[in-house]
Amino acid sequence: MEHYVGLDVSLKVTAICIVDRTGKIEREGVVSSDPEAIAAFVKSHAPHVARIGLETGATATWLWTECINWDCPSSASMPDTPRQL
Repeated sequence: MEHYVGLDVSLKVTAICIVDRTGKIEREGVVSSDPEAIAAFVKSHAPHVARIGLETGATATWLWTECINWDCPSSASMPDTPRQL
């Protein structure tokens, strides 16, 4: 089963939400904003990650790089930027 992961990252903690392909929440949690802690949570609760989404901000570049090291597709969202559809 494919999983999709959303990360809400702050300097101290990261909130993680894992959903299935229908959008049903499979797992939620909060871990320290440490690459190993985030990776351990994701790997233990979402073994088949299709994509990781994260919000842009001060920690986005660091976390984007870590997601690449996990060999997982990731995308960034820019919530403060108006979008034209």
